[in-house]
Amino acid sequence: MDESKIVDKAVFEIISSNSCPLIGPDVIGLINECLDLPHLTHLERRFLEEWHGHYIPMLKFIKDTAVKGIRVSGMPEPHLHLPKYPLSFFISYSSDARLNSFEMLTREIHEIWIALRILKEFVKEIDFVWFQQSSTTLVAEVGNHSLWYKFDITPHTMCEGELRYYCGSFDVERCREPLPQWLLQIWSRAQIVLGKSPRELLGLRPDIVFTQTVRSCRDLFESSTLTIKLIIKCKNFDYEYWTTDIEKQIIPYKRILQPEHMVVASLKPVLQDVKNKLKSLRMEVIDDVYSGGIGEKQLIDYVKQVLFS
Repeated sequence: MDESKIVDKAVFEIISSNSCPLIGPDVIGLINECLDLPHLTHLERRFLEEWHGHYIPMLKFIKDTAVKGIRVSGMPEPHLHLPKYPLSFFISYSSDARLNSFEMLTREIHEIWIALRILKEFVKEIDFVWFQQSSTTLVAEVGNHSLWYKFDITPHTMCEGELRYYCGSFDVERCREPLPQWLLQIWSRAQIVLGKSPRELLGLRPDIVFTQTVRSCRDLFESSTLTIKLIIKCKNFDYEYWTTDIEKQIIPYKRILQPEHMVVASLKPVLQDVKNKLKSLRMEVIDDVYSGGIGEKQLIDYVKQVLFS
């Protein structure tokens, strides 16, 4: 490195774990006041405009909504301090790495904002909420339904790996007897649709799910039936970035999980042909789902109709 470039300049060191940067509000304040990132590409600067136009308002809503607190596992958590730059952009060695990290970060922010925006509509006062992938507990109750985030039914990761303790193994065949039939049927359909055995399944975790009221994984494992009322699949990038997900993810989720209702909530506009195709398969698409977007109210109205009509 050419050290002359940093003479008389403040140097920031950002320490990261595997899941997120370890950074507090004081450092965020310094970054917001003092720092510029000249290494950003033209594409990254375009995404920076979206960061301020879409994601900062979402983060403000997330930060302000929970009365007693909110816990968000992973990368979104330090961003609740509202940095001028997404911390993904501090990855100096690779533009691809920055964009991959930014994609994951903004996807999670969009998902959590949607879940909280829906919850805010139905619950007068939100106490403490915890968003964690593969959690053992629901996020909140909405009427007679449970709201789950990243509802995971992948054998080796669901319920923080609780299947291993429940059955003594991740091998479904070894513990078939004590497992509920609804779960075995889901895994059976997954094998048909995806051509993979339960032990080969990866990432079977839709973003936002409303089920009949079950509060914990113990309830799930002890329920003889499970009604999945609604699945919300969130998309926050241009349609061209996720077009292959239609066949590889969205339609398989519908066939495997068999929810009563399913909707794709897209931050960006979606082609009418795509909407028509999914509607023919009994799935809705609502676009412009962001803070202040026309799709924000449309999604809330849709969820009200599905859950309470």
